[in-house]
Amino acid sequence: MSDPSVPSRTRLERRGHGLWVHVQPIFLVPGAAMSVFGTALATDISVSSGAIHAFAVCLAVYVAHLKDGYVDYYVRGEDERNPLEPREIRLAIAVATILFGLCLGLLWQFGGPIAAVATAPLLVLGYFHAPQLDTHPLTVTVDYPLGICLATVGGYATQTGTVSDTVLAVCLTLFLLLAAINIMLDRLDYDHDRRLAKRTLPVVLGPTRAQRIAWGLIGACLVVLLVSSLFGPLPTVAALAGAVPGAVTLACLVRPLDPNRLVALFIGVTYVFATMLFIAIRISG
Repeated sequence: MSDPSVPSRTRLERRGHGLWVHVQPIFLVPGAAMSVFGTALATDISVSSGAIHAFAVCLAVYVAHLKDGYVDYYVRGEDERNPLEPREIRLAIAVATILFGLCLGLLWQFGGPIAAVATAPLLVLGYFHAPQLDTHPLTVTVDYPLGICLATVGGYATQTGTVSDTVLAVCLTLFLLLAAINIMLDRLDYDHDRRLAKRTLPVVLGPTRAQRIAWGLIGACLVVLLVSSLFGPLPTVAALAGAVPGAVTLACLVRPLDPNRLVALFIGVTYVFATMLFIAIRISG
């Protein structure tokens, strides 16, 4: 409960700081960026509907951060402090959810039902990330990649009212690559997650076996990209995008990197990979 002896201005400053702390741009921006990525894959672009979708994605991620902050401090005791009280967190989640619902209504009106249906699950993923999805080895590996793919599909559907085979192929390759990176990230938190009984893949299988699965997912990503480029919806030139993760993977297998450097390297690889895919699709019409 709020202390009535604390001045109103101090409480407002604490609340404002607490709300901003949960924004966490390093995690929020990629979701919005993939919304823009999906929007930009369309031929005719509506900036207003694209902005609404990107804002909806940000709201879903923000709900995830609010709920995660509540669980980490008030339930698990992982964080040292949380500037927001439980009822303030619940109120912030409620407001963000209402705004998200308004965005869905606008997306349905301007982008069509597919855009709204593809966007709606993002809030579910965000709200149930902790403590439900982040404790199972499968869901903790795929929830973020799935969210990124939904943001991409929703961004595209907002502009076109539909989903193309090309966009689905792009999302599948990104999903596999991001799932591999999620496993690498969980390797960094192995000791912490094991202590808290979080059943990530590195905890369940061990860091070495989990890393092998990550390499396998990257290999699957390259196979899907190659097949989609030669026989499927992606232009042939899109296969060149696979040279980046392929070369980096081979180099890391020959000369293993420190896990922290490995994660940072593959995060950068993802941005380059997505950019090359985008350019290949756009120049191919």
